[in-house]
Amino acid sequence: MYELEYVRKRKRRIWVLIAGGISLSVVVSLSIIAFLGRFVGTFTVSLETRNVEIALCNKKVAGDSSTFIRVDSLWPFQEFTYSDFERRFGDDVIDSEETDYTLGANQDAEGKYDSLNFFKTTFYVKNVGTTPAKYDFKLNIADNVLSEDGRSLIDTMRVMVYEDGKKTVYGKGETIPHKNAVSGEADYRAPVSVRESEATESEPFMGYAETFASSKVVTTFQRLTINVGEAKRYTIVSWLEGFRSSSTEPAPKGATIKLGVEINAYENE
Repeated sequence: MYELEYVRKRKRRIWVLIAGGISLSVVVSLSIIAFLGRFVGTFTVSLETRNVEIALCNKKVAGDSSTFIRVDSLWPFQEFTYSDFERRFGDDVIDSEETDYTLGANQDAEGKYDSLNFFKTTFYVKNVGTTPAKYDFKLNIADNVLSEDGRSLIDTMRVMVYEDGKKTVYGKGETIPHKNAVSGEADYRAPVSVRESEATESEPFMGYAETFASSKVVTTFQRLTINVGEAKRYTIVSWLEGFRSSSTEPAPKGATIKLGVEINAYENE
């Protein structure tokens, strides 16, 4: 396994592509799968069954129920650290329909994008039908390819989910627990970035990441009511957390990982 303790503190290394970035799978009585991947054009998602019609939109205000989300390409990822989000951007910039995946991109000397610190996408789940609806939301780990020496990106990947401005960070749980400072019980959550024992004034402890629901699911929840005309905003951010003490190991060559959003919408009964 790839030991998190051995990643060099703030070391910037080109890792590997997080394949496909984010995929969106929306389900009512059928499935429409559209990938935001390496070479993907515009796609439209608008689902209707009986009186329920749900659209995925990249703008809250749209002229019709069409959904247009476009990603032309993704670049290799560098390590990043959670505290840099606040230093460089802030939640209002990240969780915004006005910014896209290029927010996390780096440029070379010629001004061309050549790598990513993180990938973000913002979209709305909008009820464009004639009746209130409800939906299940699941963020999947759709694919996880190990490196040539058997390591996985899931060990250092962090996923940040905003729902109408409320933010939660997720990560893979640890095998060796720490003692919860409040309950005193064993806690298997991984730190979002720096560990409590490594925290400094310049790099404070940023809390613990909520543990992935399983090896194939980041998180899942249900929204009981979305009224006609109502839109829920989601921003999903993924990165490879690079704040650790020291490292002599190379990056996990050949490893890739893919995230997918699955939404099941149906009538309130």
